[in-house]
Amino acid sequence: MKRKAIQYMILAIYFLSPLPIAFISLKGLNFSIAAPAFIGILSYTWLLSELITAARPKFIEKYFSLDKFHRFHGIMAIVALALGLLHKEWASFAWGEFEFSTVFGDFAIMLFLLLTVLSVFFMTNWLGKIKIIKIVKDAVGNFFFSKYSVMKFLHNFNIVAIIALSVHVITIAYLVRGDMTLTMMYALYFIVSLGFYVYHKLIRPILLKKNIYTITDVVNENDQIVSLTLAAENGRPFDYKAGQFIYLRVLDGNYSFEEHPFSLTSAPENPHALSVSIKDSGDYTHIIQRIKAGTKVTVEGPYGGLWQPLEDIQNTDKSLVLFAGGVGVTPMLGILESLRQKNATNKAVLIWSLRNENELAYATELAAFQKELPNFTFVPFYSTRDGYLDAEKTEAIFESAAVPYATSEFVLCGPKGFMHTIESTLVSKKVPKQKIHFESFGL
Repeated sequence: MKRKAIQYMILAIYFLSPLPIAFISLKGLNFSIAAPAFIGILSYTWLLSELITAARPKFIEKYFSLDKFHRFHGIMAIVALALGLLHKEWASFAWGEFEFSTVFGDFAIMLFLLLTVLSVFFMTNWLGKIKIIKIVKDAVGNFFFSKYSVMKFLHNFNIVAIIALSVHVITIAYLVRGDMTLTMMYALYFIVSLGFYVYHKLIRPILLKKNIYTITDVVNENDQIVSLTLAAENGRPFDYKAGQFIYLRVLDGNYSFEEHPFSLTSAPENPHALSVSIKDSGDYTHIIQRIKAGTKVTVEGPYGGLWQPLEDIQNTDKSLVLFAGGVGVTPMLGILESLRQKNATNKAVLIWSLRNENELAYATELAAFQKELPNFTFVPFYSTRDGYLDAEKTEAIFESAAVPYATSEFVLCGPKGFMHTIESTLVSKKVPKQKIHFESFGL
């Protein structure tokens, strides 16, 4: 209940953040001037907040998993941009043009629009079901700018648009309105947001280099998955919870300096090492399959909210049902390892959807769970043999594994279509949504 209250408080602060500026800016103005100004204030403050949410602040992520955080970040960017476009047209009609300042505002909106369109096309799958969009994406798939790593780099040019937008509003406040208090308020919002961006992009990477990790063991689980064990050079890894993930950056010239998220397969009850598993699913992850023991890395984290169903689980009759699609099994391994380390007797079911038996991995870990967790059930599902995992097959698995709907917490991790099917099946069985926990695999 406390977590829910804090979530509402954080959202309230976010959505009400434009009000202090609006109170100062709109006092005494008539509707024709105040209305477009208010729309512009909403756009400005919420676009600035994108710098804060992009910085992955721990004090927010603690209450919202990063997966949900990112989706909110993307949706609100589009909402704020739409408000900015509305403000531009409405203000031009109601006020006329303010030459110098308007140039910066127009540039900011156009750059935001370009980067947003490219990001939605090449960094998300929001429009993937629209046939014409898929055709366009396939047609430009080999162009340089369509690569995810390139698009991720270009996405950072939003900071240029933010600076231009801030010049626009600050000059309006100072030169046109002649209001020093309003000018300082706009500047303060910009400085705070820019501070988060600078910390995330420049300061945090420097701080991480003071706590280097070394890869101490490399295990090829199969021909597509490699598991890495990491040891902290200062002797002890950071605190984390089972099912969370980290951002890993390899400190080796043979690898790009970009960071990538990987789920922890280890459990916090083992305080001496971290472990992750990485599937060959792209240029970066393909190269990392050949990484050697002794390589230095930095680790940032932890992130993710899949640990929540484990809270006080031993003190309840709660059952844990874990649904994994492909490499989405990795956080589940950490959760099960935590149960094993705690000698938990709660019923636990792992349902792992794979294409075929060749993808099955982690034989040692699964054997340990089956031996040491007295109420553990493992159900592999092979799509090439059994077909698509639809609602009917999901219900059959639940029945064969004797899943108790009333006392179970359900954890989902895998492709979005896979998770949507499972979630829909659970909802149809009257499972409350607060008992369904999920994260998309890949951020």
